[in-house]
Amino acid sequence: MKTNQSKTAMMLSFAQMWEFFSYFGVRTLLVLYMVDQLQYSDSKAFGVNAVFCSLVELGGIFGGVIADKILGLRRSVILGASLLAVSHLILLLDVGIFIPMGLLVVGASLFSSNITALLALLYKENDPKRERGFTVFYMMQNLGALISTVICGFVATRYGFKAAFAVASLGIILGNLMLFFYRGLIVDLGFMPKKECRPISVLFVLFCVFFVGVICLFYERAALTFLPWIGVGTLLYFARKLLRDVRFPKEQLYQFFVYLGALLLFFAVEDQICSSLILFSERVIQRTILGWTIPSSFIASLNPVVILLFGTVMMRKKIQMILPFLLAAFAFGILSIFCLAQIQFSVFGIMGVVVIISFAELMVGPLVLSFASEVAAKGNPGMVMGMVPIAFSLAFQLSGGFSKMVALEDSLIPLKVYGIGFGEVAILMIVGGCVLGFLKRRFA
Repeated sequence: MKTNQSKTAMMLSFAQMWEFFSYFGVRTLLVLYMVDQLQYSDSKAFGVNAVFCSLVELGGIFGGVIADKILGLRRSVILGASLLAVSHLILLLDVGIFIPMGLLVVGASLFSSNITALLALLYKENDPKRERGFTVFYMMQNLGALISTVICGFVATRYGFKAAFAVASLGIILGNLMLFFYRGLIVDLGFMPKKECRPISVLFVLFCVFFVGVICLFYERAALTFLPWIGVGTLLYFARKLLRDVRFPKEQLYQFFVYLGALLLFFAVEDQICSSLILFSERVIQRTILGWTIPSSFIASLNPVVILLFGTVMMRKKIQMILPFLLAAFAFGILSIFCLAQIQFSVFGIMGVVVIISFAELMVGPLVLSFASEVAAKGNPGMVMGMVPIAFSLAFQLSGGFSKMVALEDSLIPLKVYGIGFGEVAILMIVGGCVLGFLKRRFA
């Protein structure tokens, strides 16, 4: 296989950057759009957001199966990018949000996991360039998220949500153009399934994913009831299979399960940045400085800023399991105290909260992924690494429950609701961090 390794890696990284630009341009505004524009209740908006993010994570598993059995990696990535572009354009029409969001789930399912797999195929085993390639890939996707949260937030404030969604759609259109003009770089990457796929089979499978996604989004309460059972059941099944495999030391597997628990709990709280904290900033925080109003969605841009600036530094540090949970608990505890004491919280204060949570994220995410890859090296890499997106999916489902702790349903005392809810999140993080820290030491 002859391919320009560095050029192909850069092209895939730019395509991923533009996909993240579009995805986060929509995601950071989604809750605000549903509450302000569509007049959804807080609980409804939080629920739809949780189901949407959960399905995107779960969809990556199905996208991988579709690539392996039906389409192949290259065609899955190209089709996924095309569906993402169509879904963003449909979002601009007055057809509601469930149809375009269902297409977003299908497109992201085909694109996200498979473009990462394409990048992995560029490098042979023990290739020293692999780490650099994935570092650039990771940084580029965070750069896309940063740019979109800033630009789309300001556009939404000045020109409205539809204009912001139009800007977000430009990202995936640019990503599609890159894949089209540089398609020769990936024409030899990956493998095709042994059986040639029929177009009708592809359409049927994709329609089923789309239909299930739309139904889950429309009936978000029911989805948040049965989706956790599917996720937990799948994790338990995978865990049972791994525990029976003699290649895996039991203590290492127990540690891996603890790490998955840490990922699930922490990212359920971290996701509040794009849900409850944005609404809190919109309603409570004074965001006008020298006559200039900072968009509430701007706080979400601080997360990729922290990751871009300090990601490589923090990855070299050895961190105790409990520390990121205590940091997140401190951030939400401060919010709770200020709300219950009826003290005005400044825009710089909420920015500080997001920065603290983002630093804590750097202590959890890379650690879990690194340990998962170490376990996967012993065997069954697909099953081991597949447990990570399932845990992320469960985290987003749990995030919906955390968000509903601060849902305002015709409340005349919003600060009390926010104070109690944020306080409960802080307590959960302290208790969860202590339990996970104990289990981590127990199986070390």
